[in-house]
This record gives sequence, structure tokens and C-alpha cells, in this order.
Amino acid sequence: MFQIYKQSTVSVSESCIMEKDAGRNVRAVVSENLGQEVVRFIDRFGDANKKSALVTSTSNALNIRMHPRHQIPFFVNLEQLNNAKRVCGFLKEINLKMSEGGLFIGCLETTHLRRKRIYAKYSGFSGRIYYFFDYLIKRVAPSLRSTRWIYRMSAAGRNHAMSYYEMVGRLSYCGLQIESDRVIGGMHYFAARKVASPPVSPRENYNLTLCLSRVGKGRQRIRVYKFRTMVPFSEYVQEHIYKRNKLREGGKFKNDRRVTILGGILRKFWLDELPMVVNILKGDIKLVGVRPISDQYLSLYKPEVIRLRTSVKPGLVPPYYVDLPSSLDEIQESEVRYIERWKKAPFKTDLIYFLKALWNIICCGARSK
Repeated sequence: MFQIYKQSTVSVSESCIMEKDAGRNVRAVVSENLGQEVVRFIDRFGDANKKSALVTSTSNALNIRMHPRHQIPFFVNLEQLNNAKRVCGFLKEINLKMSEGGLFIGCLETTHLRRKRIYAKYSGFSGRIYYFFDYLIKRVAPSLRSTRWIYRMSAAGRNHAMSYYEMVGRLSYCGLQIESDRVIGGMHYFAARKVASPPVSPRENYNLTLCLSRVGKGRQRIRVYKFRTMVPFSEYVQEHIYKRNKLREGGKFKNDRRVTILGGILRKFWLDELPMVVNILKGDIKLVGVRPISDQYLSLYKPEVIRLRTSVKPGLVPPYYVDLPSSLDEIQESEVRYIERWKKAPFKTDLIYFLKALWNIICCGARSK
């Protein structure tokens, strides 16, 4: 027997809920409220009318937590994620209710769809002004501790402006891997499978600086500091990006739209790397060396190159800026060449590479795009 409920807190009595909903057809309810296209999207992944399925329409994590059901294989929530007060906390509760390998279907209004809606409602200059302040309050303000209160006051911590890749990142962070998605009626619907348990105390906030997990010497885990140039939770999206877009020239991801406008400016002038000076002072990295990269990106390297590059300490200024390689294979050749030279003459090699990199960055406009 399916169960469906709205925003009010549900009863803890399962029999009460089932009696209330007995005889109702969930497909008909969804079709009546959201349209047949949404029904067809849900039908691609499971039968919402089955007794094992659970269909809800809520943004309140308490509703999910108090529900008596557990080990749910097919979980559908029809309320947009933007309205959850603590998005990751909400996704955590959904994850805990699901069975291993279970499927979750949800939706949200992405920043792209949000802009289209606002421009359609307010034409011309007024629409741009409205969207500017909406973006400022509901997207920029939450990223700064000093302005977070503005977002909480104006939107009560809800109606969060979230990009598509932030959604994918938050889902992945909470143990849900997105498998399919589609835009229907101004909402971005998605199907995500449970692949891991959620974090015990999920974080919600993000700042202009971030700390990334990277592979250091001897494959030891190091925490690298940078200015944020991508959307929040973008560090959990690398596998998703690689599966869809592969790599472009230069060994970076193709069509990587995670980079923000401010992030593009920081990268253009190489300012996003400045906080890594802290890592140099801590001894995690050195001034010149192979770029500290993630496990996912490292897995794309050849095994012999992995063994070689993890035998040395990574650096702030990589050999990339000296050789300017245009493919992943060329990047690996460049790093192998640097390491072999460094092992023979450490100081001389680092000095030459630093001066050449400085010349290419300042005079030739070399950038890590």
C-alpha cells in the first residue's frame, strides 16, 4: 500500500496512514497535480503504487524521520529540494529510510530554471534587477558567514538557489548517486540510487575558501586550501562529470560548468591557488612539484606514473606551466620528466621550473582553465 502526505507532520501510526490512503491511486494523484510527464518519468524507474514504495510531498525532515517505514526500495518526494531548510540534513533522513541500492526520485528548481522563470514573469530591466537581488540574497549571501543572516531573515533558510551541479554534489555527499534527470514543467527531476550511508553530521554551509582532500607523498591524505572557484559541493561531482563529458585538451573536464563567474576571474589571474601557501608552511607540499590531485583524477593515470608521482611531495607550481601539455598523456609525460630531473638535481630543477613557469604565467598568459 502506498502512502502519500503533504507538509504536516505524519502520524507515527502506520495503520492510521494506510487506512487514510486506502484505495487511492498514486499515479492519478501525481498526474492530477503535476502532469502526465512526471508520471511517465517516475514509471521509468519503478511502480509507485506498490506496497513497498513511498510517495511524499514534503520539505520537512521531521516528516521523513517520524515515518514508521524503513528499508524503502522506491522513494519519491514531489516537493522541490529548494524548500528544505537544511538540504543535506533532509537528504540524510531520506537515505536512512531507504534500502541498500534503493532509488530516490526528487526535483528542484535549478538556478538556470529560476532565472528563466523570473525573466518570464518580469520582463526587461525589472527582471534583471529582481534576479540580481534574488541571486545575491539566496545564492551569494549563504556563502559568507557575515551575510548568512540576511538569507535566514529573508527566506527563513528556505527557497535555496541551487545549481544543477550543486544538487548532484549534495546528493553524492549524502550517499545518493544520480542516474538520470530531466526538466519537466520548470522543474529538474532526477533519479538517484543509494550507494553509501550518509554522513553522521552533514554540513550545510560553504565559504569562499575550501579544504580539499588530495593525494600526497606516499599516497597519504592531505588537505589542500584554495579559494572556491566552483559551485558548492563540486568536489563530489568529478566522477559524474567524467562519465558524461570525459576530458578536453589540457587534461581538464570537458564542458565543466561548475566554475562560477567569480571563480573564472580568480583562475584567470591565478589567485585561487594562493591559500596553498598555508600547505607549504605546514610541509604538505613544496613550492614546485606535481599538482596535488584527487583520488578520482589520479585513477585516470597509468599505474607506473601513479607510483612515481606518489613517491615525491606535490607542489604549488606544477610542471604543467612549463610544458603546457594538451592531453592527459602529455601531462603524465611532463610530470615524469620533471620527477626524473628533480631526483637527480632537486634545487636546480625546482629553480629552473619555477622561473620558466613564472615567465609563461606572466608573459605568455599560461592559465589552468
